[in-house]
Amino acid sequence: MSGRILVLGDPIISLGKEALIHDGALIVEGNRISAVGNRVDLELLGPFSEVIGGPDSIVMPGFINCHYHSELAGGPGLYQYIFEIANVYVQGGYGPIGEEDLHDLILLGLVAAIKGGQTATLDMYYGRPALPLFGTVPALEAYRTIGMRTAFGLVSRDQNLYVHQPNDEFLKDLPADLVGEIQKSPMGYAWPIPDVMNAYDTLVRDWDGRDGRFRIVLAPDWTPACSDDLYKLCRRKADEDGTGIVSHVLETRSEMMWNLETYGMPALQRLNNLGVLAPDMTCTHFVWVTDEELSIFADSGAVASNNPGSNLRLSAGICRTRDIMAAGGRVAFGTDGISFSDSEDMFTELRLACYLQRFPRDFDVVRLDSEEVFRAAAVNGARAIRQEECLGSLTEGKLADLLVVDSRRILFPPGRYDSEPLLNVILDRAQAVDLRHVMIDGEVVMRDRAITTIDEQALMDRVAEAVDKRVYRLSPEVKRWLELGDAVMPNVVDFYKRWYSVPVEPAHDYNARRVLKGRT
Repeated sequence: MSGRILVLGDPIISLGKEALIHDGALIVEGNRISAVGNRVDLELLGPFSEVIGGPDSIVMPGFINCHYHSELAGGPGLYQYIFEIANVYVQGGYGPIGEEDLHDLILLGLVAAIKGGQTATLDMYYGRPALPLFGTVPALEAYRTIGMRTAFGLVSRDQNLYVHQPNDEFLKDLPADLVGEIQKSPMGYAWPIPDVMNAYDTLVRDWDGRDGRFRIVLAPDWTPACSDDLYKLCRRKADEDGTGIVSHVLETRSEMMWNLETYGMPALQRLNNLGVLAPDMTCTHFVWVTDEELSIFADSGAVASNNPGSNLRLSAGICRTRDIMAAGGRVAFGTDGISFSDSEDMFTELRLACYLQRFPRDFDVVRLDSEEVFRAAAVNGARAIRQEECLGSLTEGKLADLLVVDSRRILFPPGRYDSEPLLNVILDRAQAVDLRHVMIDGEVVMRDRAITTIDEQALMDRVAEAVDKRVYRLSPEVKRWLELGDAVMPNVVDFYKRWYSVPVEPAHDYNARRVLKGRT
């Protein structure tokens, strides 16, 4: 680990008692921030082993990607279907792959993540059943190699694997030979719960707290695919081990309707009644939360991960960020991983999340408060990855996870943006291309946009060789798995039609088909 490093920024977005420190500086000793304040004062505390940043730099906390699927970088093509449809196609990504190739593909994704401003992820890892411990170790080793932080959970699911109904009810309407093929395929990607929990126990023993950068969490996949018993098991183990829980919650319209129809209550009421909803839980996507659930969520202390790019691409909808925050709920942000959004630029993701809260009928309320958005991303992100005591701001004693951003393009031409609050300008104009240096745990892992912890070119060469000879080359078996998705698609679409035709009162209007009579 490096010695004493002086980091200069004008400003430093500290998110302490004061959000900004103009002409500021901070000192990093080991992996923590030992001092934050005025540049002139801190420069007197030298000597320093290195000085990074300067008057043309903005220094800010690293982004925490609160929804990520690392190993899906090993699957072919674009993931662009809504969850209900992807559910019967995603098995095409489970073709044979070796641990080394899997490690390198995940590592390649983490390179993109760091260059997109991410210093940590909350990784819902679906798992590779043919590999030891479901291939979790190559993934965790990729994080260790590149020096990134993660809270990592192996996904579990135990019911309604094909659609939102018991498996035998869905399969009974299919030809017997097709049913046999489906049951032998990974469609539904549900691994035996005892095996998943044994893997979790091993990961807690070997990785939780390792190097101060790793947390292990439980990852019950999705409210329709997880029984009450599975959720309660996850809660019990999270409490026993002091870990946490992440789950897809209210991602889609049919998920909302299924919970109401099956349990006679909204999804969050169900999770709350089970004792699952708590400050150590992250609910990802969180698009279809209803008014009656907002107070339940706020009171629980749980975190919602808004993944705006993925939500749009997958036709999930638009997260009610403004409403959640107004109700006192905690919102963080994520990308859903390279597979579901094909962008790891967290600046762009945060900007999109904010733009989607500019409602045509609320023309007197233009934007979310930028300081509140930055604080939410940092503080709630830290809670989501179970490191809220040591992350969330650039203040004395906190871990040194930070970004040094070149402000010249953002603020050019000089004087144009002087009348605008600086955080508004950064939120609206910054991009990953402006990112100069990234520090994680006190180590500069990207300097002048080059990753320092690995040989990028060697990694690219290994990935190119793997792709040329092994990866993304669909075997006849995998091609048949994808054909199985085509075969059941009419049944899948027919099953969900009724829930997508149920009228709902939208939270916000974005356009109009016609003006209703008597309303003008």
